Amino acid sequence: MRALFGGSFNPVHFGHLILARDVLEDFNLDEVIFVPANLQPLKGELSIPPEVRLEVLRVAVSLEPRFRVWDYEIKKGGVSYTYQTLEEFIKLYKEEPLFIMGADSFNTLPLWKEPLRILQIARLIVLSRPGFEPEVERVKKELGVDFTVGYFERGKVEAGMELPKVSVYRGRLIEISATEIRERLKSGRPISYMLPERAEEILRRWKDAV
Repeated sequence: MRALFGGSFNPVHFGHLILARDVLEDFNLDEVIFVPANLQPLKGELSIPPEVRLEVLRVAVSLEPRFRVWDYEIKKGGVSYTYQTLEEFIKLYKEEPLFIMGADSFNTLPLWKEPLRILQIARLIVLSRPGFEPEVERVKKELGVDFTVGYFERGKVEAGMELPKVSVYRGRLIEISATEIRERLKSGRPISYMLPERAEEILRRWKDAV
């Protein structure tokens, strides 16, 4: 079983990586596939260019053999719509995808393009984040649909169980934000210990060149 982990990864950091590994292990996945967005409808153009975010992400996941990067959205160009990425995944792998997303993203799901299509073709793993909890009942109400929900804690996912449509996963709450990394990079402050060293080197080379 594979899971797609979508997001801007602007840039990726240890919070993303550690949570992805916890999900990989707890849900007994074959792979976690990171899918960096090109342009996000709700965020617009991202401050770090897509080719830099992609290079940083590839370096960051390289030490975990069950992590992989899929550059579909960046190669496709334009605005990144998750339902299209999920449909492309199904064409390639002929299996129902799992889609990993943060609680803050889940709470905006009614604003996404074709949210009902996303729920029709995929199962979601929603990650609790510092300061954000999934607003499941509000999202159900705004979408006008009901769906099965399960709540899971790190280390307590039953092996082999059939997952509900939405799995709320309470893993490690790691307070690292991509926004803070960008701000520290801009002001010249260190970003070490927030993301892998080789990833930091790529970001600093990019920052020095612009």
